[in-house]
Amino acid sequence: MKPRLTPALFGIARYATALLFTALVTIEIASAQELRVGQGMADSLSAESAHSYTINAEANRYVYGFADQISVDVVVKVTAPSGLVIGTFDSPRRGPETFQFFTDESGEYKVEVTPFERAQGRYRIELVTNERKQTNPKKLVDQLMRPFSGTDRPGVAVSVLKNGKVVFAKGYGMANLTDGVPMTENSGMSIASVSKQFTAMAIVLLEQDGKLSLDDDVRKYIPELKDFGTPVTLRNLLNHTSGYREILNMLPFDGWDATDAMSRDQLIKVIQRQPQLQNTPGAEYNYNNTAFGLLATVVERASGEDFRPFMERRIFRPLGMDHTTIKTHQGQVIPGSSQGYDNAEDGGFKYVTDFASLYGASGVNSTALDMTKWMLNYRDAKVGGRDAIDKLTTRGILTSGDTTGYALGLGVGKWRGQTRYSHSGGETSHRSYFAYFPEIDCGVFISSNHPSFSREVWNDIADAFFGELLDAEEAPAAQKTAPTTGPTAAQLEAITGKYQFVGASLVIEYTVENGRLYGQATNQPRFALDATSDSTFSFVGVPASVTFHYEADGSVKRGMHHQGGNSPIKRLEPVEMTDEEKRAYTGRYFMEELETVYTVTLRDGKLMMEHVRYDPFELTHRSGDEFTGGIWFMTDVKFYRDPNGEISGFTASNGRTRGVWAGKMKE
Repeated sequence: MKPRLTPALFGIARYATALLFTALVTIEIASAQELRVGQGMADSLSAESAHSYTINAEANRYVYGFADQISVDVVVKVTAPSGLVIGTFDSPRRGPETFQFFTDESGEYKVEVTPFERAQGRYRIELVTNERKQTNPKKLVDQLMRPFSGTDRPGVAVSVLKNGKVVFAKGYGMANLTDGVPMTENSGMSIASVSKQFTAMAIVLLEQDGKLSLDDDVRKYIPELKDFGTPVTLRNLLNHTSGYREILNMLPFDGWDATDAMSRDQLIKVIQRQPQLQNTPGAEYNYNNTAFGLLATVVERASGEDFRPFMERRIFRPLGMDHTTIKTHQGQVIPGSSQGYDNAEDGGFKYVTDFASLYGASGVNSTALDMTKWMLNYRDAKVGGRDAIDKLTTRGILTSGDTTGYALGLGVGKWRGQTRYSHSGGETSHRSYFAYFPEIDCGVFISSNHPSFSREVWNDIADAFFGELLDAEEAPAAQKTAPTTGPTAAQLEAITGKYQFVGASLVIEYTVENGRLYGQATNQPRFALDATSDSTFSFVGVPASVTFHYEADGSVKRGMHHQGGNSPIKRLEPVEMTDEEKRAYTGRYFMEELETVYTVTLRDGKLMMEHVRYDPFELTHRSGDEFTGGIWFMTDVKFYRDPNGEISGFTASNGRTRGVWAGKMKE
């Protein structure tokens, strides 16, 4: 099993920044305790501690265990005997943090447990199984689903297509714990953002009907939207290049919870308050649920039909997807649908509610078997014809001429030598993943109502059933690079400090502990780096690296971050602020777009941000009038001054939503 990235929930990333680093261990400890099957151990973590355990395993084994997060959110990292990080697990805040992996080599595997964001509290770790890896694909999936099987936990539904035939479809665990309903391949579940490709098909069908064009201005159908002086086309909405703020990252500024009801009129009203687009339409890819919420309204207004009956009549029923529908409002009864769950603070599970107010971006409730019928439509084009399939799978092109990895409601790219159509989905309770490989007519769909489920197991399932049709998988270049002459202690010391991405607000702080370099991006856990020369480092378990530039005097003031491109970084020189300087930022601020108020106070030398719906959080000084906010939706705070040098307000940003203005109120 490959290293896991922390999953994002329906566009609300736990770390709302441009980089998705995994959380890695911060401090090594000298001794390690051996984990044996069935023998649990309880312990406590302090803010700076790290606990190390070992598992002795032969090659070709399946290993599964969990860390029960009793009162602390933990990160679990697994390292193979060779030193390769094979998994980093960090999903729920409470309950079991499961870890599972296959062994490729015999020896001692290290399991390291660290607190997330320097939290502290108690946990209990247990190794559940250390058994032979199954070679039969169906039995191997049974192994992978061990953590989600049984009558006492939410479950998973899986379906696999090979050579155009359904070769596997099965449910694990429970669809409903209260009523004792097991999960099956016919259990309905919210597929979250996997829904977007269906909304895209609806738009393409209406274009075929002559009722709209992909290049129409959205205001042709929703004229009450603000005129920004440049058209935002339906195509811009479909490939995430519109420039609208991300509604799910915007509304939390007002204390909005992900499951709060929101009418389509409310969505439009929030957009109307946006003072300007975040980018010129077509110039920048920025994943955007706002756009697909608007597209559902376009479908309704262009067709003259409500979204749910239109989707059922034009897409689901013609494909025989008889157990698929649209959830459009909270409380809607969908027969055969699973209940969503989260981990309860006192152990066990509790009910949670999925989104319903943003259908179009989400909203499709489907089954594992029904989703294989949708896969086959990419081959057979029964709905829409070949023209529609070609449009859905043609990647977007920015005004710069660059091609994105996203088509119309669908990711399109290569994986192990094959073209892949894919999309992931995650809401407050449900997790899903869809992948179809048109050149070999194979696909995988997984969906779960378990809060700890990792969608990344899809690649193990694909490999088990049709891996022989895929190219061999290579380790990331960052993991294959053999270390050369490493940095001296003086060079490591010169590197330490905070670095800001040029032209962006994201900051990474590099520190050294026990002769090893660590980094921590804005509002993220720390991660470890391996030296590949005296000035180049690779992130452990992540395909990214960084190059530092030494000046003539040996100091380091700049560098280059490599991750899907090259991004220059510059050192931020530390500037201590006096309490008097900090006091200039205190006061009440009115965020007009959402008609909400924030208060900045000075407490024990710390600048604190307060809102009626949230616990106070600290503002950490970055440079000048720029700060890092201590809550996921306000990662970047920049204050502005009037001509007299007095603070006049601030802008708040979080990656997908940028530059939300809050003006300082008069006393």
